[in-house]
This record gives sequence, C-alpha cells and structure tokens, in this order.
Amino acid sequence: MNFVVNLRKQADVRKLHPMVTPRSARGVNRRYRSAVLPLVLIVACLLLLPACNQKTPTSGGPTEITVWHPWGGDLGKQTQRLVDRYHASQNRVRVRLVFTPTDLSTNQKFFTAIAANKPPDVAFVDGTQDAQWAEWGALTPLDDFVKRDNVRAGDYFPPCWKQALYKGRIWSLTYGADPNFVFCWNKDAFRRAGLDPENPPRTIAELDAMAEKLTTFDGKGRIKTLGIIPWGQYGLANSLFTWGWAFGGSFYDEETQTITASDPRVVKALEWMVSYGNDLGITRINASTSGWGNQANNPFITGQLAMQCVHITTLKEIKRYAPDLDFGITSLPGTPDGEIGSSWVGGWSVALPRGCPHPEEAWHFIHWLCATPEGTTASFEETDTLPGYRVSPVFDKIRNHPEIGEFVKILEAAKHQRPTMPAQAYYMGALDRAVDNALYGRMTPKEALERAEKETQRELDLILGRRVQ
Repeated sequence: MNFVVNLRKQADVRKLHPMVTPRSARGVNRRYRSAVLPLVLIVACLLLLPACNQKTPTSGGPTEITVWHPWGGDLGKQTQRLVDRYHASQNRVRVRLVFTPTDLSTNQKFFTAIAANKPPDVAFVDGTQDAQWAEWGALTPLDDFVKRDNVRAGDYFPPCWKQALYKGRIWSLTYGADPNFVFCWNKDAFRRAGLDPENPPRTIAELDAMAEKLTTFDGKGRIKTLGIIPWGQYGLANSLFTWGWAFGGSFYDEETQTITASDPRVVKALEWMVSYGNDLGITRINASTSGWGNQANNPFITGQLAMQCVHITTLKEIKRYAPDLDFGITSLPGTPDGEIGSSWVGGWSVALPRGCPHPEEAWHFIHWLCATPEGTTASFEETDTLPGYRVSPVFDKIRNHPEIGEFVKILEAAKHQRPTMPAQAYYMGALDRAVDNALYGRMTPKEALERAEKETQRELDLILGRRVQ
C-alpha cells in the first residue's frame, strides 16, 4: 500500500505548498492537476486488478482487439488504412480503432477504464508517459513477449529503446520516432540580407549575427520579419530541451534520480533565449507574432521568420502551402564547448494496459506494427511515421532523400531523449513556467530553473516514496 500512501502525500504536499504560477502558464498547471489529482483513487484501484496474463478463450474465427489511439482527422483515416494492411497480412486478429486522446494531460478516461477493469487491449502512449504509467501500475511489462520473439534493443535507435525502459523492464515498443529538430533557413531572406544563402550558421554566435541582419522593421519601428525566435513554435519546455543540450547541459541524473534543471549550461541556454526577448522587447515580439500558427500560417512558410527549428511535419506543410519556397535544411547550430548538431528523439509508443483482455493477440499487433519490416514499412507509407525500429527497410529508401534524410541523420546520431522518470509530465510544466518567468522578467533564468528543479524533485520524491525536503 506504500504506492497509495505516496499518492496521497502528493495531494497533501500540493495543498501545503501551492505553486506560484505565471498567468500565461496556468493552463498547463491546471491541466496537470486535473489529469493527476483525481487519479489518486483511480490508480489505487489498479493494485486490486489482475495483471494482463490470462488468455481469453476464442472461437474458430479471428479475435477482435480494441486499440485506443490519439489521432483524429486525416491522421485517424491514415491509421485506419494502416490497420487495414495489418488485417490483410493475417487472419488471426482484427483491430477496432477507438479515438481516445491520451497525451500528457488528457488521460483520465484511460485510467478510469483500467480501474473499472475495462481497459483496451492496446494503447498508444506518449513516450514521456511510459515511466509514470508503469510506476502507477497502469501498464503490463513486455519482457516475456520481447524475449520470446527475439525483439532486441539493438534493433532500435537508442533513445527509442531507452524511453520505454524503467526499473529494468520494457513497458512499450516505439511506434513512431520523432526526430527533433532540423534547422531550416529561408535562402531568399538570406540574399536580401546580404548573407550567403548556401552557408547556414553552425554556431550560436553565427546564428546571433545572422539573426540580427535578418530582423527587419517597418517605418514605425514595428517588427516585419524576425531572424529567429529561440522559444520556437513547439512549446517552451521542448525549446529549452533543444537549446539546453546544444549548450551542453543536462536535465536529469539517472543514477541518483536527481533533477538537474539548474545545470549551469542549461542556465546559459535560457539566458541566451531570454536575450532575444530583452533585445527586441518581448511585448513587441508578441505583437508581431500574434497571428502566427501552423500549416498555412506557419511564419517560416509566410516569410515572417527567416530561420526555424523544424519538425518533420513542417515539410508536408511547406510542400502544400509554399511549394516554391527556396529553403535549406541542416543540423542545429550549437556551441563549441557544448554540442554542434545536437538533437533529441521523442515519439509515440504502443503498450499493453494492465488487465487487457487479449494479451497474446494485442502483442501480435504491437509486434507487427513496431518490430517487423512489413509493419514499419506500412506505417511509413500510410502515415509518414518514421519507425523507431532502426533496421526497418524504410531507411534504405529514404536515407539519401535531400530533406527527409536530414531527419534520418538525427535518428542515427541522437543520444538524447526527455528524461525517463515518473514525473515527466510535471517536469514539462515546470520548465514551461521557468521559461515563461524568465522571458517576462519575473525571475532570472537561474532563479526560474532552480525553482523548476526544486518543485520537480519534490514531485519525483513523492512518487518514488522518498523523504521530501
């Protein structure tokens, strides 16, 4: 019952130590609390449930399994086509897809289903949730299946395998590897600024010098175009991870299970990010970026941003909305005493929920999807998902592609993934608040990161049942 006691302690500590949350980040914190605090009783119920270790008798026909996935719209349709290809490959299992978001903040339905002993057979899991869901007893370890079917760590890109490992056990298989990020620059903007369009920045110092030349103003001093915004379009925490590693920083010590957000090089990275807000004026930047968004409104596509850290999905947006855009693509700039060409890998995993009705059939689908040449090829062809399975034949086809090949290079070289520990969702919120507080001058970067470190360490210690300072 220690686990239940620890959860109750988490709730008690939050009452005694309310967090000071900046207005712009309160939504993140509210989502976190709404996702976690009501789960105390739900997760406690998991201790009473049997593990997923019993086969359900089947008739002579195929067994239907239920798979919860987080994608609607076009991606949901593509996922159904992927499942159709699985059906065509065998006659043992039939998959019923159910759209059920399970991101870092929207997962109460998942836990409620498990507590009610009515889980799906398979669930897609954001890779950052693996450790926390395993700690809470919501997942079934895959070790026996992995060993039986000879699924090997060496068949996966190291960050993809590592994100699924917790306390020496494997809790999921990586479905889609998420390489973050490549660096893109607008060659026409470089020409207008008198810069060599074939010579992107390799260091942070070169990036700063080019960004200054690429930032332009109208006659009233308002920003027309920006060279770069270091906090980007992919979330404050993800931006800090990206640049923190480029500066050579560390966010977590796995051996001691210690949060290291105040690492001097992470502090230096945040100071650098904040310098852009200080130099140009955060209010003025906000005014010029208020209409920015994704797809057709992506500022790199519209020409309002000359340089950008780009996710692989942006390539499709460029092809669709700006097919004539003259741009270059390369690895991220960094610091000589840190990392040049730094990158990290995230992505979605696939797991067996605790108490799943058809474990053997569910594993059959997971194995096909994540650990076979046929399944990983189908995944890429139907959904453009890059496999975490590094021996997939997909990579032989795309490794030399002029654009997608740059993302493959990230997968083959990256050594970072967001910390694998059971307070990951909390850590993301804490880093969001830290960047926000520093950008708006409420705290120095060092103060903001020290607070994020202290708060997250307290949360982690509570989850692990350690003494809270």
